[in-house]
Amino acid sequence: KLELKGLNARLYSYQEAGTNWLNFMVNNNCGAILGDEMGLGKTLQIIALLGEQKAKKDNAHFLVICPISLLENWAREIKKFYPSLSTLVHHGSRRTGYYEELLNYDVIIMSYSNVQSDLGMLNMITWDIVVLDEAQNIKNPYAIRTKNIKEINRKTSIAVTGTPFENHMTDIWSIIDFIITGYLGKISEYESEFQDDVDSAYKLESLITP
Repeated sequence: KLELKGLNARLYSYQEAGTNWLNFMVNNNCGAILGDEMGLGKTLQIIALLGEQKAKKDNAHFLVICPISLLENWAREIKKFYPSLSTLVHHGSRRTGYYEELLNYDVIIMSYSNVQSDLGMLNMITWDIVVLDEAQNIKNPYAIRTKNIKEINRKTSIAVTGTPFENHMTDIWSIIDFIITGYLGKISEYESEFQDDVDSAYKLESLITP
């Protein structure tokens, strides 16, 4: 059960249930997909989770990766709902090249586009939680962006997306491979087992339902 003493919001019952579930998964060293539809407060649930995890481990470090258009929104929402979490938007030409500077903050917020160039620096830190917002950005398992993100040193992975399936069954394989590497096997094995049809979707459901 979450205490959420530092949260400046009252969660709806479904948000509390979701946050409790995320906390349970993180405490058991498992990743998770938060797949609520748009407008149901996914960001708030993640902020509540990070605050709870920070309360348990004072020197915890979290990395949030999102589209450029959402960088400032994440910073504002964290400041509004959990002001005790310190944040840094790591973006643009002035972003630091020294990993020690990132350790001065609880939450580092950066864009997908900067991961490749900054991967070496990011991997000088073992992140307690890496959060991918709009995680459908890694739906292509063969893309360089996807491969770079999966190389980030991390203890736990959280994917946030209202559309874990967009076009193909491999979309969800790639996201699951980020949060629990190897859970659905190798991509070649998966593609031979699950095709883009309803029968395959039903068969997969029992493997990935919470």
